[in-house]
Amino acid sequence: MLRSLLILALLPAAADALQVLTFDEARGEMIAANPRAQASARNLETAGERLTAARAGLYPYFSASAAYSRSGSQGLAPGDSYSYGFSGSQPLFSPSVPAAVRSAEASYRSAAAAHDGLLSRLGYDLKAAFAGILNAREALALSEATLKRREENLELIRLKYEAGRENKAALLETEAALKTARWRHERYRKELLLLERGLNRLLGRGPREPVPGLSLPEPPAPPAELSPFESRLREHPSLRAARAAVDSAEASADSARAGRLPEASANGSYRWSGTDWPDRNSAWSLGASVSLPLFAGGRLKAGVAAARSGLASAEADLRNASDEIHLSAEDAFLSWREAAAWLDVAKSSLDAAEARAWLVRKQYLAGQTSYFEWRTVEDSLITEQNDYLSAGRALALAHAAFVRALGE
Repeated sequence: MLRSLLILALLPAAADALQVLTFDEARGEMIAANPRAQASARNLETAGERLTAARAGLYPYFSASAAYSRSGSQGLAPGDSYSYGFSGSQPLFSPSVPAAVRSAEASYRSAAAAHDGLLSRLGYDLKAAFAGILNAREALALSEATLKRREENLELIRLKYEAGRENKAALLETEAALKTARWRHERYRKELLLLERGLNRLLGRGPREPVPGLSLPEPPAPPAELSPFESRLREHPSLRAARAAVDSAEASADSARAGRLPEASANGSYRWSGTDWPDRNSAWSLGASVSLPLFAGGRLKAGVAAARSGLASAEADLRNASDEIHLSAEDAFLSWREAAAWLDVAKSSLDAAEARAWLVRKQYLAGQTSYFEWRTVEDSLITEQNDYLSAGRALALAHAAFVRALGE
């Protein structure tokens, strides 16, 4: 009965709506327009460029140079001189370079995990906004139906009071119930407006821009156990970021240890020079260099010790992140199951309240029950209707929270 009532109440709005915004479409729009998503994407792009720059250290480096000068002294003709040439170098043994590449790779994976984590949080906010607006629209439609029923009840009580079959207290209470329903209706309208503003901000739209019809898939039924989601938990952004931090710490430790090792590189150059073009006095050189640290005042030893401590700290953070992610996912999973069970309870209670309200109303019209019993049943029905709407919204939010706990 409630669903039919809501559908009928929403038909005019659906007929006027020019389009329906699906959740996937809104998510794409949010990622493209949200400032936080844009900043996160730029950070990821920056990390990718730094990785490319770090990898370039593994390859040969070539450069070209040229110089020209004209000089002279008093009493003598001025003279020209020039030089130009090429040079190149290639690292032969430099452990710090591969360590820098691994550190840049870890930074890139950390930035990717941070980006995915932000999109997960924004996705939860978007789904919460969708669920809130859909719930508020249904609550507003239900409030309109309640207003109509309250007005009909007031007219019925007034007729009975004028006929001497009902007391004045019943009339006054019915008027108060109608005024309360009007106040609640205004509150529902305000809440809907605030929720629509929040959605527009997420989507990067103007705050007063009209919000079209929304389409949000129904949450699936929760399984009996969390085990089917274990593999997805291993790719949680926080866990990926913690693993990247461990890899970065390992690269830092390798780089610190590399400070004690020799470094070797090969280099070569070819150069032309002269005082008058096209003189071509040329010179070339090929060689290799090796450097070995002998004394650094304890700096290298302290650097290695600090890197080892940093690695131990990163490994501890990884274990802690793994425990927290699994516990949070389990809590969200249990809340999802609880919300699904509560929706079943709310549906059964609503069906019972609708049946009893219909029966008591017939009894009251036939003079077989009192006004007070009828009023109590009417209030109970309205409460059950609102509880059912709240239970549906709670289920949508619980499922969204579980998806966020999975990092998706």
